[in-house]
Amino acid sequence: MDDPSIKDTPNRVAKMLVDETCNGLFTEPPEITTFPIDEHTSRDLIVIEDIPFSSLCEHHFQPFIGKATVAYLPNDRIMGLSKAARVLDYFAARPQVQERLTGEVAQFLYEQLNAKGVLVIVQAEHFCMKVRGVKKHGSSTITTAIRGDIDKQEVISSLKLAGKV
Repeated sequence: MDDPSIKDTPNRVAKMLVDETCNGLFTEPPEITTFPIDEHTSRDLIVIEDIPFSSLCEHHFQPFIGKATVAYLPNDRIMGLSKAARVLDYFAARPQVQERLTGEVAQFLYEQLNAKGVLVIVQAEHFCMKVRGVKKHGSSTITTAIRGDIDKQEVISSLKLAGKV
């Protein structure tokens, strides 16, 4: 095709996939900055919620977009709060399914933090459901992953107290 507006589109798409949408395939995982717990630091549940993300469905190469909640029970260290978002972005930056994404984030944080327990909740809208196939706008998918000793109901209760559930 000789249309100048789309002549370079294949190169732009390839660059976008390598440099942005799928760069998690080509980069190292983020380092997790942690801080020791002292006598003034709570050892109770820590919840970071409404972390936005986008990923690419590995089955249809359509985006899925949503928010995640990360909850963890610290053992002897707490993490810098931005690290949860960096870990989510790292695993989301590749062709992915939401179920695996949720589990990968939970497992990575559980291992890196040496946490007593981790719970990750991901809610997303999938464009493969919105623009193709059944074409159902407004539907979303919720996935959870639990690692270690963490009570899902305690997390939900904490979110209810904050007016989020």
